[in-house]
Amino acid sequence: MKKLFVFVWLIFLLTTCKSDEKIRLEYFPERWHYGEAPKLVFSGLQEKGVKTLYFEVDTFLRGGAKVRDTIVLVGMRNMPLGPHTVKFFIRYPDGRKQVIKKKFVLYAAKPPRKLDYEIVAEYPHDIHAFTQGLEFSGDTLYESTGQYGKSSLRKTDFTTGKILHIHRFSPKIFAEGLTIRGDSVLVLTWQNGKGFVFDRNFKQLGSFPYKKSKEGWGLCHNEKYIFKSDGTEKIWRLDPQTLAEKDFIPVYAYQNKIKRINELEWVNGWIFTNIWQKNGIAVIDPKTGEVKYVMDLSELLRKVKNHPELDVLNGIAWHRGRNTLFVTGKNWNKIFELRLKFPKNSSAAEHKPLPTR
Repeated sequence: MKKLFVFVWLIFLLTTCKSDEKIRLEYFPERWHYGEAPKLVFSGLQEKGVKTLYFEVDTFLRGGAKVRDTIVLVGMRNMPLGPHTVKFFIRYPDGRKQVIKKKFVLYAAKPPRKLDYEIVAEYPHDIHAFTQGLEFSGDTLYESTGQYGKSSLRKTDFTTGKILHIHRFSPKIFAEGLTIRGDSVLVLTWQNGKGFVFDRNFKQLGSFPYKKSKEGWGLCHNEKYIFKSDGTEKIWRLDPQTLAEKDFIPVYAYQNKIKRINELEWVNGWIFTNIWQKNGIAVIDPKTGEVKYVMDLSELLRKVKNHPELDVLNGIAWHRGRNTLFVTGKNWNKIFELRLKFPKNSSAAEHKPLPTR
């Protein structure tokens, strides 16, 4: 009788343990690509009679899935690239609940395409200008230059390289990128923890602090936001009124995140950016952070004067009236005017001229 009792007790323990086993997510890819439908494999969903399964990806996507052990998630769109967390909410027939949480990284849907160009013209550039920011207002080229003791904000005649007006910063300031919005010129500093606001005559109107980002690298803007890079893979969106950082766009390509994002320029709905220490430009979709195109500009470095202080490609300015891109580098003696040659099967809307400021 005692043996029978022990046998029955063991059966009870085994069946109880089995019923208390939680559902497991056996297969979960940690790298996803934008727009794809990843396949996930659960164990025990159907066996345990689960009727409802819901999922949530951060705050961007919520939905339900038909209960089966292999589930395909669809609708992986309309969310930025980069790290995300997905939660699966499971309800058992007896009312118990279970949450499975997993992390993944969302990469671009496909590798970036090559964006070709032709050199339209070459213009003189101050060989001692350590270029950080470059932007046109009409035909006037605004430029910010860096390095401690040499930082400046200047207006130039791009056709001659003549400096029309210059503001020199304190030797304690290492100036970085700039952008022109309305009657204001915004200039970043590298590690001083703040940016400056000037009028068009370079009278300082104020400053704004960095809070969430630690450094200042590049600036550009559209009608809604000011965009700021900080040397990481993040492009911060700033409130145009308060200049406070609201959130950021993580920048990713098909295989990797893009670090050291530097000078920025808004061009026809894209963000063009220099990548520090790279002789090229990445073209970013600001809605998702995807690198859509890349430009190889390594030939330009061979066309400028070689000297001991010659440094990397940096400086992008879009001339809306000419529909051309101007690029230069740190301590380069030339600025190059480029005409972009988008692939033939790209949308015309991607590179149509924008209205002037």
